[in-house]
Amino acid sequence: MIKLFQDELPINVNLPFFAQKKYLSSKSKNYGWFISDDFILPFIIYKKNIFKRLVFTTGVIERKTSNIKEEKKFLNEVVKYVKIHKICDFIHKPQPSAIFRTYPDNCDVFRWGTYKINIEENFDNMLKKLNSSQRNYVRAAINDDVKIINTDNFDKIYTFCNETLSRQKIPLLISREEFQKQYDTFYPQNMLMFKALYQKELQGSLVVFFDKNLAFAEYAGSSLKPRHGSLKLLHLTAMQYLAKEYGIKNYDFIGAIPDIKEGCKEAGIQKFKKEFGAELVEGYQFTAIINPIKYFCFDLCLKISFMMKGIKYVDPTQRYKNLSKSNLKI
Repeated sequence: MIKLFQDELPINVNLPFFAQKKYLSSKSKNYGWFISDDFILPFIIYKKNIFKRLVFTTGVIERKTSNIKEEKKFLNEVVKYVKIHKICDFIHKPQPSAIFRTYPDNCDVFRWGTYKINIEENFDNMLKKLNSSQRNYVRAAINDDVKIINTDNFDKIYTFCNETLSRQKIPLLISREEFQKQYDTFYPQNMLMFKALYQKELQGSLVVFFDKNLAFAEYAGSSLKPRHGSLKLLHLTAMQYLAKEYGIKNYDFIGAIPDIKEGCKEAGIQKFKKEFGAELVEGYQFTAIINPIKYFCFDLCLKISFMMKGIKYVDPTQRYKNLSKSNLKI
């Protein structure tokens, strides 16, 4: 039996970062968890004018060992609950960090993945996972005196990340106010920021969220022509710091298209992640339209809004499908 809890969980359980109340409440005033005896599934709801869209922030969290069939049944019950109680107008694309082992029936299901890597205090051991040319670039960056620095200048980091995505005509999916709220709430217990400098010029930036077990490369930025090896050095140094200071063993680059088309900028980004020796973890994501009329109107409003900014809006799910060789078909 599915139960919905908002604001507070009635059970004492160690949740991953993206399922914790402090994270969910930083994203929206409307959040909660679907709970059964076996599973937990966190979500946030964004309300804008007459529209309500639900976003899952993680995959299904097991309360005890379960199988795929049981998880699928749970997801079907969640979708049924959402429809009966009219919790939202549509279940939107989950956050990139959310990977599901299975999926509910009668939904738009697509393949999804992420790159993960084991990290440790020994910098040289992590460097060995890169191929020889990439190792040489990192060593060159070190010899060129590229400096990796922890920073608390959230305004500078936010602006730099936003400028990076603006060059790519991709708006940062977080406002400055929300970013500052996350900084005020998470830093430094669950959030760190790093920057790479070469001759006092900013080459790259990195914002990492983390819990006791896993770190997530949440936001990143780069200059137009960063110094060779500086961005690899940025991530490696952050990994080493997280392992040494917080005992974290795993690092998630967040989000990957399993069969991405070669030649696009997104393929270059995924290649960058893979070059660390990271492994592709594959699963699924899904969306569901509860109110077709409202979904159509929401999509139309977004297209008009982005068009006025000179950007062509494409639904996130469709955008990723367009970048996939198989259209992300299962």
